[in-house]
Amino acid sequence: MLDRRTLLRHRVLSGAAALVLMAGLSACAAEEEPIDEPEVVPTETSEPEPEPTTEPEPEAFALPSDCSEIFPQERLDNLEGQNLVLRGGPGSTEGNDVFADPTPEQRVGGISCIWANPDGETADLLISVAPLTPSTRAGVVDDLTAQGLNESALDDGTITYGLLGDEQSAPAIYNEVRADSWISVISAFGGQVFYDEAVIFVEEIRGEVYQ
Repeated sequence: MLDRRTLLRHRVLSGAAALVLMAGLSACAAEEEPIDEPEVVPTETSEPEPEPTTEPEPEAFALPSDCSEIFPQERLDNLEGQNLVLRGGPGSTEGNDVFADPTPEQRVGGISCIWANPDGETADLLISVAPLTPSTRAGVVDDLTAQGLNESALDDGTITYGLLGDEQSAPAIYNEVRADSWISVISAFGGQVFYDEAVIFVEEIRGEVYQ
């Protein structure tokens, strides 16, 4: 008769042997019956082609054929509401005959325009637009610099020349000289209000002559 300790030892050994046997059978079963894994077929993924980008075309300067084309219609209506009519320049009531001598802008192939009171004898606004070439631009820059106007250079190479003027005698003046154009505004009245208006006029004219 086996004592209790011998029985426990026999049961432990028997259990261990059973585990070893089961492990061996499992290994054999795994070797005898391999599991077929599904074949992974790579799928071709097509990346979307980038859309072609088009560079915006640079704006081109076009000289207006007459003075009625240098401003947007809203500004023309505003000037008419101030009782200022187009009296000088192409397309005006008096044409270029109103100029005793060609303006500097006319000398380089541009146009000059006068807005004034219908019954007045002086010009309230003298506005000019002219095309420039490298050679004519150099001369314009020299002339404006010699006048002692306030000069400012912008990042794109544009140069502005201005004069604030005063409400007594000095007019407000603003010029914008780009690589291929010259826009100038001379107001008979000076001071901050009329100078700021001259700057706005140039901005509006630029929007019309560059398309």
